[in-house]
Amino acid sequence: MKRSMQAAGEEVLSLLQKKRRTFLSTKEISEKLRVHPYVVYQAIKELRRWDFEISSEKGKGYRLLKSPDLILPGEVKRKLSTKIMGKEVLSYRSLGSTNQLGFRLAEAGAREGALILADEQTRGRGRMGRDWYSPPGMGLWISLILRPNIPPFKAPGLSICAGLALAQTIKRLTRLDARIKWPNDCLINGLKVGGILLELSAELDRTNFVIAGVGVNVNHLPRDFPKKLSARATSIRIEWGKEVSRVRLLTSFLQRFESLYLDFKKKGLSPQRQLIKKFSFLLGKKVAVKFGREKIEGLARDIDDYGSLVIRTPRGEKVVRAGEVTVL
Repeated sequence: MKRSMQAAGEEVLSLLQKKRRTFLSTKEISEKLRVHPYVVYQAIKELRRWDFEISSEKGKGYRLLKSPDLILPGEVKRKLSTKIMGKEVLSYRSLGSTNQLGFRLAEAGAREGALILADEQTRGRGRMGRDWYSPPGMGLWISLILRPNIPPFKAPGLSICAGLALAQTIKRLTRLDARIKWPNDCLINGLKVGGILLELSAELDRTNFVIAGVGVNVNHLPRDFPKKLSARATSIRIEWGKEVSRVRLLTSFLQRFESLYLDFKKKGLSPQRQLIKKFSFLLGKKVAVKFGREKIEGLARDIDDYGSLVIRTPRGEKVVRAGEVTVL
């Protein structure tokens, strides 16, 4: 039976995790997995490259001593009960941008729900071409390939869905009062903990695919943020006071997002309007929204079925589909 090295590595790791107190010989592993001993050797070598501490003794074999805080495909899949999200997982130690790779894979025909994740991004991107600080071992840096049969003008609603799923997940796991800030941020105590970046391939009347990039500051400490970010960014660990399992956070998010996404494809944002209002950071506040050279000030009154922000101004209500928003 042919296996990719990643699959073989995960299977070897699973055996070592089950037998942490004893040694497993190369022969035992190769027989259990039905692979050549050389595959076992290469899998162990690859696991060590990913910072798994594996002891080896002549005549005894291998024993797992310590695992790094990594998110591996096998761990994600074992804890998921989704229909589409994360059924295919591509995991990288370091990657320029998960969205960039996701876009290429989607163009090549990758299945809906495919998940790309990186322990570190070297060219992580946010909205408006900004960089997204994505250091190793601390956050979730992921992209999902989505193929909703919707017209392009409805696609921004997916950002609201992803933000709502993230806020709900954080609140359920930690009881922190996470909020969504239109159009694409997740906040805790007014500070940014996560962001969503949607990138589309579309025609005039149809969406070919959407790449939903999600970045979450999970286990950062205050010293881990660059000075330029420390005043406006935070992490779940900082706000909660405890380390967070990135795998648990990820799988919980994927399950919640899938539920919202499947509803969204059928009915738009309508079924979630009350939840969106409940979790909104902006509604009821005076805001300024900049888009291009224009600027609108007024009271953030609603988020409509298409994910647009409805602002009440002295000249009547304005509907804004995108822009940079500031609370006044």
